[in-house]
Amino acid sequence: MNSSFLLSLIVIGLGIIVFFFFLRKKNNVKLNLFTAIATGIISVAILVFPLLEYENVYIKALASFIYATKCIGLGQNLDVLSSITLETINDYLYFILLNILFIILPLLTVGFILSFIEKVLSSIRISLCSNKRICVFSEKNDKSLLIANDLLKYKDVRIIFANVKDKTSHNFKTINLNKKVTELKFNKKSKITFYMISQNEDLNLNESLELIEQFKNRDNIKIYVINQNEEAPVILDSTDKGKIDVEIINEKERAIFNLLDTKPLFLNSINNTISLLIVGCGNIGKEFLRDIVWCGQLPGYKLEILVVDLIADKIKENIEYEYPELLNNYNITFLNADIKSEKTLNNIKNYNNINYILVSMDNDEKNLNTALLLRRYFIRTFDREPIINLWISNEYKEEQLLKLVNEKGNSYNLNAFGSMYDLYHNNTILDSSLEKLAIQVNLAYDPTDHDLRNYNLMEYNKRSSRASALHIKYKMYSILKEKFSDNMSDNQELMKKLYTKEIEQLLTENEHDRWMAYTRSIGYIKASLEDVTKYYKTSNTYINYLARMHPCLVPFNQLDTLSQEINRITGKNIDFVESDRKIVKHIFEGFKF
Repeated sequence: MNSSFLLSLIVIGLGIIVFFFFLRKKNNVKLNLFTAIATGIISVAILVFPLLEYENVYIKALASFIYATKCIGLGQNLDVLSSITLETINDYLYFILLNILFIILPLLTVGFILSFIEKVLSSIRISLCSNKRICVFSEKNDKSLLIANDLLKYKDVRIIFANVKDKTSHNFKTINLNKKVTELKFNKKSKITFYMISQNEDLNLNESLELIEQFKNRDNIKIYVINQNEEAPVILDSTDKGKIDVEIINEKERAIFNLLDTKPLFLNSINNTISLLIVGCGNIGKEFLRDIVWCGQLPGYKLEILVVDLIADKIKENIEYEYPELLNNYNITFLNADIKSEKTLNNIKNYNNINYILVSMDNDEKNLNTALLLRRYFIRTFDREPIINLWISNEYKEEQLLKLVNEKGNSYNLNAFGSMYDLYHNNTILDSSLEKLAIQVNLAYDPTDHDLRNYNLMEYNKRSSRASALHIKYKMYSILKEKFSDNMSDNQELMKKLYTKEIEQLLTENEHDRWMAYTRSIGYIKASLEDVTKYYKTSNTYINYLARMHPCLVPFNQLDTLSQEINRITGKNIDFVESDRKIVKHIFEGFKF
């Protein structure tokens, strides 16, 4: 055997092994098993081919194949090794390579067989879950484990973690798979909830789009997509989702909605004024500012907002660009200063009705120090304690701050929120009571949407319904005042007793004011009748979603006339006043809390 031929054999053998490892990463069970066996047999067959005694090349090839199969699969004696004459360097190289192949290839084949068995067993476990609620997480991490631990209390739930490399932990109700979530196969009857919960938010979006394409003809699929990028709703809204319910989870937005629900803005309000102080207007502060503008719209109440930040002027310019009608229509003041400066404290004295504070600066330590400073300042200066909320990302700090006391045992009454535990424990933002009420709001607007097709069609619909649902308790408070309680069903019963046409009209006007503030907070501007006439011809809707233009951004007393004009342009029968009134009517009798 000449050296060039031996070198060719070595290159071919190594090439096949490299190719075999490449295929292994594809996670295709049948292909992996076939490749493992074929690679082992062919590699050994190639190397023993020159040593077999048959002269006919076809018989020699067949004999090599059979011999290799016996060696690997049936434990045949390796006589070929003793037949090699160790005289040249090529003989030694050939002998060493052949030994390596005889040792490694059977082990790899056995490894793949074991992997195949494991995957078959996992497939069997998945198939046995067909009558259960299957919850699939795209990744096993701290967030998914928090949600999973809550889900495990339900007997009919089975949990699957995808893309798990380390499968050391086992639980009867959980299955760990080293597969991408998009590669999993399920029974068509299975009710599945996917949680796209990777730290890589682009991956969450991309894999969600793959799942939508795979399952869009099924009506028993729900997908939660963790993504805070502004383009995510745009992409998913333009995707044909079929019958799938896809819900985007913007963590900071959901955290603030939950805060405004559990710690309403009207707490400790003075002289019918909701007065707010925002210290630090980065991502969290900016989201909070946009939300309190519409959430703070209460009949008979004045809303005022003071924003303190070292770059407040730049933040103001940015907000004016992104939300053109927001600052011109509401009482928002920006103060370019340090919260600890005398200038700031003097300005705060001018806002002597401040009842609600958000602190969201660069880090947890700054937030805590600032919150403590403000607590002392308000007690010393005004002898009262406004609600102080501070964004804390560390869950252990958050837990400690909720029960923080001084050396005398006096509580600082700081409300820390925003940690991963706060967001994902006990369904704070997933399948929350607010979400269930939002679905009822959607049905109040559109009673025919029983299958929630319109609700799930666009993220715009969902967020708008959540905002309206959140504000229901604010409307109740504005009427009930000191009779308002934490029990919404009790509040509803009181509202029924107090019902008059005047109260209904008052709340209907308030709903329109709230809706206008909300619509401005997401960047919409008023569309003139001329604008509507132009874009209706191409879009077939009186709302320009692309340009964010809406004709209804007008005072309540202009809605009747506007309805007539829009109906003239569109040929439809729309009553904008009645749309606002639908929600108010359900507050008295329709909603279930």
